[in-house]
Amino acid sequence: MQLKHYYYYFVAGLTDLLFDSSKSLPEMSEFREELKNNLHSRDYDLTSLLFLPSDNKNLISFLEGKDDVWDPLGTCTREDFEEQMRILRSIIREKNILPDYMVELMLEWINSEEGIKSAEMRKRLSEGYVRKTLDSGNRFLEKWVRFDTDLNNIFTFLNAKSLNLDPGNYLIGNDPLTNELLELFRSGKDFPVNFEPGYVSELFKIASDNEFLERERKTDIARWNYIDTITYFEYFTIDLILGYLIKYSIVLRWGKLDPETGKTMLQKFIKDTEALIISGNLKGG
Repeated sequence: MQLKHYYYYFVAGLTDLLFDSSKSLPEMSEFREELKNNLHSRDYDLTSLLFLPSDNKNLISFLEGKDDVWDPLGTCTREDFEEQMRILRSIIREKNILPDYMVELMLEWINSEEGIKSAEMRKRLSEGYVRKTLDSGNRFLEKWVRFDTDLNNIFTFLNAKSLNLDPGNYLIGNDPLTNELLELFRSGKDFPVNFEPGYVSELFKIASDNEFLERERKTDIARWNYIDTITYFEYFTIDLILGYLIKYSIVLRWGKLDPETGKTMLQKFIKDTEALIISGNLKGG
């Protein structure tokens, strides 16, 4: 069993976060530097797992040659991806520098004549992120990634269903909730009755809200409240800090929200929905 570290002074010095706070916070890059300087290296590595979804998006942009599309929250640079490509193409065996699930996709990309469709890459990389986080050995991350995956799967299920696409092509993981969602789709029913975990019914209500920005707000509030639930008895530990880090990103996100940003978020949602339609048609959905 690994020794748990307690960060009394660091946690005591953290700024109090409120969901609707307009207080100006340092950029995420600055806060991550604080984490790096104050956390044990093993605990800091755990915080990096939360940014793998950004790395996943950047890997897709890299493979597809979209140099103008880059998520600044990612921990991997273009140079990292280029170096991993060099390693995979090298005759001499070298140690990989990226997570295994990324390496597997890159290797398949290299060996494929036609490449891999964006939708398939997103699904496979998301599943790789979930597996890696669940294998982290950290209680908070295990609970968090299950909740966030359930939340995203519910949104994906409702979007696919509204477009008459088989959600099985898009849902992440192979767990009881995913299987129940697939059964719900096959049954032709609109909504679940008694799904587990207990938060699922509330997430369905949020995901069904027709007002885009209000739905986004309720979604982040649900994330915030869930973090409070699973860190309630945590004091000065990495679990508390991981929850704080997610809340920090939420406050930053809404602190920058203005009408133009809201319009951009809506446009992204429409674009993602169009991509879902295209990929569904390609798969005969």
